Amino acid sequence: MPLKYYGIRGLFFFLILLVFFGASCRPDRDRTDVHRLVIPAENDIQTISPLILSDPHTTRIVWQMYEGLLGLDEDGNPVPVIAESWEANDDFTEWTFHIRPDIYFHTSTLFDGPDHTRSVTARDVERSYESFAKGFGSFVFTEIVEGFDAFIQNETDDISGFEAVDEMTFRIHLTRPDPSFIYRITSPYLSVMPKEALLQPDEIGQSINVGTGPFKFNRRAATEVHLDRNPDYWAQTDGNIGQLVFRVEKSQQLRLTQFRNRQYSLMQLPVALIPEFFSGEELKPEFADRFATYGATTFNIHYMGINNEAIQDVHLRRAMAHAIDKETIVDKLLYSKARVASSPVLPGMQGYEPPRGPVFDTDAAVEELGRSSYNGEAITLFVSDAPNSEQIGQVIQSDLGKIGINIRLQKLDFNSLITRLLSDDRPELFLMFSEWVYSAPEFILDSYNSEMFPNPNLFAYENSQVDELIGRLSELTSREDINRTNYKIEQIALQEVPAVWLYHQDNVYMMQSGLSGFTVNQHNHWNLADVLLTEPG
Repeated sequence: MPLKYYGIRGLFFFLILLVFFGASCRPDRDRTDVHRLVIPAENDIQTISPLILSDPHTTRIVWQMYEGLLGLDEDGNPVPVIAESWEANDDFTEWTFHIRPDIYFHTSTLFDGPDHTRSVTARDVERSYESFAKGFGSFVFTEIVEGFDAFIQNETDDISGFEAVDEMTFRIHLTRPDPSFIYRITSPYLSVMPKEALLQPDEIGQSINVGTGPFKFNRRAATEVHLDRNPDYWAQTDGNIGQLVFRVEKSQQLRLTQFRNRQYSLMQLPVALIPEFFSGEELKPEFADRFATYGATTFNIHYMGINNEAIQDVHLRRAMAHAIDKETIVDKLLYSKARVASSPVLPGMQGYEPPRGPVFDTDAAVEELGRSSYNGEAITLFVSDAPNSEQIGQVIQSDLGKIGINIRLQKLDFNSLITRLLSDDRPELFLMFSEWVYSAPEFILDSYNSEMFPNPNLFAYENSQVDELIGRLSELTSREDINRTNYKIEQIALQEVPAVWLYHQDNVYMMQSGLSGFTVNQHNHWNLADVLLTEPG
């Protein structure tokens, strides 16, 4: 029988960035009679366009306005959002999505008629997915969706594998069976936008900001984005927040000061500030009545990437992996608010438990280094202005120095480092973190797939046996068999150390007393639609 899933309306976790065109729809700008949340942003807000979004910190803004077909529940399983149900055919080569009939875009002069809005259709989904093809979607859909590769190579004007069957039915045709395909599209990165907006892609995030989410665009300044609650939102929510203000505040100390002075309502707590607020696992008594906390572990991985083309000596890579004391990084720098990683996959994702891989062992590190051809030359490790990046780089520099590997640190801002990684001038070593857009381990293991260089395989890693096993995954239908093959893939790859997987961050969020209902799912989507303010904040 075909695989079929019918969803129910209720709490969901993915919100679409919806922005409208025209000032006539802004009567509530900065009203004082509505509940308001002010949230700091750690980085410059480079874009609020879903088409070119790359900074994980900015997603918390964009995903209040935009939504995707599917989301994730609290257990990491797909749930309906814009698509109310879906099904696959018997051989998993066609996936059909049924669009909810009651979802409307934010009001905008993009739309004719007195209401200046219209309902979402399958054509909007088709055009949105095509628009992602040459950007974010290039690694989500390459080689798996019919006509996708020809489209991104400019050999055709549309993607034959994306089909609007009728107004409310969207179908994806695959080049091969893929029983796990649904886990490719649970992230709100694949947001649905109106086809009228997609005719002007350069204006999305500028004069055009239209989605379907619980909050809609009000205005943007150089260092702020203001959103208003969408009164016509399709799903019932429990929250009472009328306005959101996201304000750039790069200084960690200023963020803290403003939060303690109640200028900020909610913030992700930098790891370095945990000792200031916490005694062990509990808030210190002087803060317990003033603040509330929330913790979540997302599909994240922090790692030291290795350019395998530049550092081809596997013994040198193994020496690095054995020499880095991950436990000390987690305990001393992260105050135990993380878990040591052996894999890019968070343990437990779809029931998968990764193999152990190389562990901290100074003797093994010295032995591997002795078997290498390393002759003492300096190797550059790029760090960034992301939290803890430079400090962790210094620990790694010290650990590797203890066994005789000479590491030189070089610092870039985070966005410049990403640009460098995707260029032809890739660094030898780099500290990076990823928030995975997938919700199944087999897609994350494309980090080892030679055909997926340079994204997500940032390491130029290549192993024919690994590639062959990855290719077999499409032939498997049971989760047990898929995870067993995933394990075999990692057993091979981890011994060749394409990267040193360091830790999975446990995120800590602080909020003013009187706020409740805030949650974060494993795709790092901040659910602000259900936030309830029960006393002045």
